[in-house]
Amino acid sequence: MSEQPDREAEPPPLVLGYVAGAHGVHGTVRVHLHDRGSDALASGRRVTLRPEGGAAVEHEIESVADVPGKPQRRRVGLVGVADRNAAEALRGCTVIMQRDQLPPLAEDEFYLADAIGLPVERERDGAVQSLGTIVGLASNGVQDLFEVQWRDSGGRSRPWLLPMLPDHVVDIDEHRVRVDLPLGLLPDGLEDPQ
Repeated sequence: MSEQPDREAEPPPLVLGYVAGAHGVHGTVRVHLHDRGSDALASGRRVTLRPEGGAAVEHEIESVADVPGKPQRRRVGLVGVADRNAAEALRGCTVIMQRDQLPPLAEDEFYLADAIGLPVERERDGAVQSLGTIVGLASNGVQDLFEVQWRDSGGRSRPWLLPMLPDHVVDIDEHRVRVDLPLGLLPDGLEDPQ
């Protein structure tokens, strides 16, 4: 029996948002995006819609337009979804896109979802301090936040939020997120006693 070569797993598809409901009578849906600045939804690209507990279905995007006054919402026309009833049936579906459908990233860009599972560290006086592990993403409406879990001295898991600001996040690679944080941003158990 021979061993298979060790291959790097293909990165998972990205969750872009969810279908918030129907828009109009011609089958257009309102998509709420997790990243308000995302330009991933575009005519000709394919998305997968996954209802909770149901089978995922792939659709080609026919049209995309902003929803006035709602920066995280887009009106999306899907090939084969032709009326309000069909669009309303998609309410609540998670909107997923394969990475080969996404626009290319610039050299200094990354997908926030790729940071989930990475340790957060900071360097102080030549020593590296572990600040926990990224377990999720959040937003306060103004900025993106990493949800970080760490264990206190009693072994209890504690959460804290890391703002995704250039002043705070020094470097991100496939192994870790390195930060430089102002006093008061960390939970008391992680703050430098000095």
